Formats: sequence, C-alpha cells, structure tokens
Amino acid sequence: NAIEYLHNAQKPEGGWVGSWGICFTYATQFALESLSLVGETYETSPYSRRACEFLLKKQRKDGGWGESYKSCEQSAWVEHENSQVVQTCWAVMSLMYARYPYPEPIEKGIQLVMSRQLPNGSWPQEAIEGVFNKTCAIAYPNFKFSFPIWMLGKAHKYLAELKGGSGNG
Repeated sequence: NAIEYLHNAQKPEGGWVGSWGICFTYATQFALESLSLVGETYETSPYSRRACEFLLKKQRKDGGWGESYKSCEQSAWVEHENSQVVQTCWAVMSLMYARYPYPEPIEKGIQLVMSRQLPNGSWPQEAIEGVFNKTCAIAYPNFKFSFPIWMLGKAHKYLAELKGGSGNG
C-alpha cells in the first residue's frame, strides 16, 4: 500500500528523495501531504515527526531553505549556497501538511519569501528548481509564482488556526 511505501522510502535522516523537483525539499512536501491525508501528522506519526525535524535542521539563519541539485545525484542533502524561495515554500508547506505545532520556523520561512518579493509582485528567478533522471537540471520558471502564492495563502490560514483564529480574513 502507498503509506507503507512512504514509510519504507523515508531516509534515516528523515526526508524523501525526489525527482522532477530538487530533491528532499520537494519530495518531503508530497510525502507529508500524503501522510496527513491518512491522519499521520507531527503529533501522531514518527515518520512525520522525523521529517519535520530533518527539515528544521536544514533551515538557515535567514529563515529559508536551500538545497543544491547535487542532492539528486548523491541521494544525500547538499546545501545550496543561498536560500531559495521555491524550496522555502516547499519546506514551509511540508511543516504545515504535518501540522507542525510551533509557528516560529514557519513564520521565518514566510519572512524570507516575502523579503524576496519584487516591487512588481513577482519573485526573482533563482537557482534551478528541477531535475530529470538525477542529472539533467530543469528550470520551471512558473514555480517562482505558483509556490509562493500557494504557500502564503495556506500559511495565512494555518497560522490563524494555530493561534486560535479562523484564518478567513
């Protein structure tokens, strides 16, 4: 079954290896979303807890996450030289899917994403976001629009609920 597969595919460090997007931040987002759909969250699942702890160890002082495409080649986390907006969105969404109960790391990620927003409302194109077959880097130029908007909307509601509000306003 799919959940058993996710449990078995989780790396000992806590993340999942991904394809199409840069590696652990991308795959961990989808794994935690899937686990949440069957009630496995930070509070209820050692798999979700381990994934959150993995991501939290990778969060940078500026609040963001940055993973190199080399992670895909090596199947091990390789730091990018800078935090990346798209990967920060994936990591923040991962924490929200897992229902991570502490707002501070989520808020720091949001601050990084908002600080990078350009005056015209968009975000800059940063490093490559995708990879095919572990070695072919792929740019997804619309990721810099879709993931920040998706994450910010989701975070508004999630943080309001976490702090006892409705998240509707």
